Amino acid sequence: MNEGSVAFVEPFRPWVASLARVNQSMIGQLEKWVGLQMDSLRAYVDLGVAQAKVAMKVIDPHSLNEFADSQFAVASFVGHRVVDDGRMLAEWGTDCCNQTNRLARQNMLSVLFKD
Repeated sequence: MNEGSVAFVEPFRPWVASLARVNQSMIGQLEKWVGLQMDSLRAYVDLGVAQAKVAMKVIDPHSLNEFADSQFAVASFVGHRVVDDGRMLAEWGTDCCNQTNRLARQNMLSVLFKD
């Protein structure tokens, strides 16, 4: 590159660095969100498969009664899991917001004061 193009690009370096930090932050938050969603999906799929296996073992009224009784425990588990998933998602959102605010301040300072 010649010196003229280097001189032209130099004022934009803080902007490019800020954009790179934003992209890295977004990728990190997206990875966390996907991880949370995959963990939840895995738990619900495992529960569904287990329920299908138990339902296949129903062959008489007694086993049907036991299956129906076990569904209260399953419903309780699902209820607690939904609450836990909501809590984790809320924590992720709060963390994402805090990180975004911190990054915005850092980027503004670097752009304004051209560190």
